[in-house]
Amino acid sequence: MKTTITFFTCIGGLLLTGCASTRQFVPLPDQAQRIQDSSKGRIYVMRPASVGSAVSMQVSDGGKFIGSTGAHGFLCWEREPGDTIISSTSEGASQAALTVQPGIVYYVFQHVRLGLLIARSELEIVSEEKGREVLRKCHPPKIERPPPSPISAVTDSGHRQ
Repeated sequence: MKTTITFFTCIGGLLLTGCASTRQFVPLPDQAQRIQDSSKGRIYVMRPASVGSAVSMQVSDGGKFIGSTGAHGFLCWEREPGDTIISSTSEGASQAALTVQPGIVYYVFQHVRLGLLIARSELEIVSEEKGREVLRKCHPPKIERPPPSPISAVTDSGHRQ
C-alpha cells in the first residue's frame, strides 16, 4: 500500500512540476503590431496557469494543427475571416466556436483541469482587456517546422524519405 501511495505521489509531482514547452507550427505574426494583415483576424490561445505544466496541449484551428502549449505560454496566428472551431486536446478535447472578422483580435484562455490520467483543457473566450493583461505574463512560442505527416513522408516509389 505504501508503495502505491509513493508511486502516485511521484507521478502527481511530475505532472505538477515538469515543463512542457510551447511550440507553434504556423507563422507567428509581428507582436509589435496589433494586426499584421488587416484583412485577417488574429487569435491568441493563452495558457496562464502552472497546473499540469508537464502536459503539452495540442491546439488546432478548424482542424489545422497550430501548435502545443505549455504553462505560461501562448500561441498566436492570423487567419482569414469566417466561422471556425478552436480545439484543444490532451486527455479530452475542448472547443470554442469563433466567427473571425477582419482586423479583430480574439483572446482564448486554455484552462487546465484535473483529468483521470493527465490534465484536461477547457477553452474560454475572454475580453480584449482581460486577454491583453494575461498575455503580458505569458511567453511566446518556439517556432518550429510542422511534424511530417505519415502520408507526405512516403515517396512515389513507396519508400520513406
